Amino acid sequence: MARRIALMGTAALAWMAGAATVQAQDATSRVDDIVVTGSRIAGGDRIAPVETVGREALAAAGVSDTSEILRLITANSGSEARVDQLNQPQSSGTAQFNLRNLGLGSTLVLVDGQRWTSSAVVATDGSAFVDINSLVPMIALQRVEIVKDGASAVYGSDAVAGVVNFITRHDVARPEISAKYAVADGSEESVIEAIGGFKLLGGDLTLAASHFHRSALGSDERGFTQAERYGRAGWTAVTSYGQPGSYFRPSKNAYAPDPDCGNPAFGKAYKNSASDTFCRLDYSDFFDLIPEETRTQVFADYRRPVGDVNLSLQAAYSSTETEARLTPSLPILAQALTVPGSHPDNPFGEDVLFRGRLLGAEAGAMRSQFEYQTWRLTAGLDGAFANGWTWNVAATASRQHVAYDKPDVIGSALQNALKGLGGAGCNPATGAPGAGGCQYFNPFGSAYLGTGTANSAALIDSLTGNVGLRGASGLITLDASTSGQAFAWNGGSVDVVVGAQYRRSTFRHDWSDLANAGDLLTSGYSPDFAGDQEALAAFAEARIHLGDRIEAQLAGRYESYDGDQGRFSPKAAIRWDVTDALALRASWGQGFRAPSVYALSGAQASQPSVFDRGAFVFVNTLTSGDANLKPEKSESLSLGVLWRPVQGLELGLDAWRFDYTDLVVKQSAQAVIDQAAADTAAGLTGTDAQKRVTRAPNGALTFVQLYFANASSIETQGVDLSARYSHDLWGGRATALATWTYVDSYDIRLNAGSASVSGVGSTNLNNIGRSLPRNRGEFALAWSNGANAVTALVHYTAGYQNDRSGITDPNIASQTTADLLYTRTIGSDLDLALGVVNVTDEDPPLAQFALGYDPVVADPRGRVFSLGLTKRF
Repeated sequence: MARRIALMGTAALAWMAGAATVQAQDATSRVDDIVVTGSRIAGGDRIAPVETVGREALAAAGVSDTSEILRLITANSGSEARVDQLNQPQSSGTAQFNLRNLGLGSTLVLVDGQRWTSSAVVATDGSAFVDINSLVPMIALQRVEIVKDGASAVYGSDAVAGVVNFITRHDVARPEISAKYAVADGSEESVIEAIGGFKLLGGDLTLAASHFHRSALGSDERGFTQAERYGRAGWTAVTSYGQPGSYFRPSKNAYAPDPDCGNPAFGKAYKNSASDTFCRLDYSDFFDLIPEETRTQVFADYRRPVGDVNLSLQAAYSSTETEARLTPSLPILAQALTVPGSHPDNPFGEDVLFRGRLLGAEAGAMRSQFEYQTWRLTAGLDGAFANGWTWNVAATASRQHVAYDKPDVIGSALQNALKGLGGAGCNPATGAPGAGGCQYFNPFGSAYLGTGTANSAALIDSLTGNVGLRGASGLITLDASTSGQAFAWNGGSVDVVVGAQYRRSTFRHDWSDLANAGDLLTSGYSPDFAGDQEALAAFAEARIHLGDRIEAQLAGRYESYDGDQGRFSPKAAIRWDVTDALALRASWGQGFRAPSVYALSGAQASQPSVFDRGAFVFVNTLTSGDANLKPEKSESLSLGVLWRPVQGLELGLDAWRFDYTDLVVKQSAQAVIDQAAADTAAGLTGTDAQKRVTRAPNGALTFVQLYFANASSIETQGVDLSARYSHDLWGGRATALATWTYVDSYDIRLNAGSASVSGVGSTNLNNIGRSLPRNRGEFALAWSNGANAVTALVHYTAGYQNDRSGITDPNIASQTTADLLYTRTIGSDLDLALGVVNVTDEDPPLAQFALGYDPVVADPRGRVFSLGLTKRF
């Protein structure tokens, strides 16, 4: 349906191009002016705090993957660009912006000023986001503009924290082909890209394509991930759900480890002591720090005058395939399974409850697969009226499909097999235990050692299912606007733009029948769902020029979702050029963000790590949507100073503040578990928290029910600093750049009546935030003489605190890393680039996470060498 509407919109715009009779203006200049960020009137970067990262800067930083842009933006924190199969199992292969740490969905992402669909997967906390890995080939990017200010009044509700606009190239004079190869210890990546400009049917066609491949970097390739390095402490990648496993004996009212737990044949199985009642598993070898990933992207841009009008068409396609390793089978979380006393291999002589997993370390890692297919079509027309006002109409359709496959154990099949009624040829209703085609599954260590019943590969296959997610998200937008000078007077003028927008968002998830039935022992219950949301908006913006020194912006947007009463978002900003060298600017705005389709009607199963009864365990949870959620509300304020004290030196300071209320959040499983325990300790029964926590007869956690809710608020403020200095040196040009973000406060209230909690300088694992160091800095020194260019980059992240429950050391140290890149231009046709990322091969700072580092902040790759070639024809 979305594709049909997009094609109809494109055809309608093309028909309008042939029928329009408006007067033409210079096509090239007007096309260039269409793409602005921070304002719908050209020149918005003068008033708004806009950071621009150009194509040359991206090349100098050695960026070959869109997600790597995140490390260059100090105002960004808490993005999930690195794989983390322990905490982000459903979004591998994606990346997103998170300006000011206000949430993955609070930054609006545009491509050439137009929206892009949200990802077909969500983060573990339920956040919907735009997957920046799915946009356009890197070689097609001209620059990236980041508005670090609330912009809901200009662009719509998703721009609560700011806007990131990816602006593409459409002036390619000579075709280019580029290839790059990079290698780190244990991993390598390659990318080949091409772009060219052509004349076609009286217009300009730009075509670009890229193919990117990265091999996996396993946790067994890095010493800092190993649980043995830290004495297999409880906070490392160890678990009491092992294989060989542990068994709850009702006669003893206690657990007992598998009798073969200490056998040296099981290299990853262990007990904390001779009296330990659990047979544990060290699974720190079985994850990917970097997954294997292959991405192919194609982009086309076409622009031509048609009569008195300018037609623009864009098409983009992206295909990403990611494979990520997991532990050998998954822990049995969703059900309590019984091994009957009659089982021929049961050494306990009584019915026991099994705590463990289907397979042990000897079986090797499992693998999950992700496939994302993304497409986008855009058509636009712009022209001018006889009075000089311009007009613009555009239609955009984009969609992402996901296929996510992860093996999991079928609960009913395993329980039958423990009773001797397993195997593909067994009918549990009519078969006899262990007879004919019916087989026993032996969960004990004796199955592997050969001292008990062996488990055949066919039996294992009959017990294994798949989560089988097939999902899609889509977005259709229709825009129309007109702009021009409203009036002018001696020494001043007012430019105005008014317009309207229609949007329709869709989201659906279809899981396997096993996931629908809740019969997977780790993934639990995952219901199918589908939802949509429609939005209508009208907006206006005025740019007021008061002489040569003062410029002001007034903007307002009225937006309505699904026929509700609608909400108004205002914004006011001003800039005063005090002198030619000194400028002051300020802005204030309000905004709101409607709950995502997912939060309103979706449902998410996940298995977070929680601290329960003295140990870390993974628990199965289901978070359900709520159709009555309210929109989130925001208010932002910024004050800025721009100063050029001497020729070649530019300094900037922007102080900012955001108040964000009624946040839609996923309730914390840890908080519900803790509240249920507190209620029980107080002698209460039947409380809400107790009803939402399910335990097996032996007390083990099996399920926690959660909901999306308007429960929290964030107040954050800080300062952005920037400096740039350029000077002729040694026959070339030397440049020094610096950006720094200092977060003064980040105060979180988990609900309206609770006290605020400071989240600055914390991992924020116990609240709604993400890792947020107080200080981040980026520094660059560059020199170029035309034929040679050298760039040195320094990245600084301040130390911060780990608030994970049950750890022994909360300190995470600061880190400083340096990169070097040398580029040699050979003639006018060939560029050679040699680069080193993390020159001194620094490990991530130790953090008491399961794999020894914080994947939200740190890069686990270590030193990376790269070689690149660019050929122009």
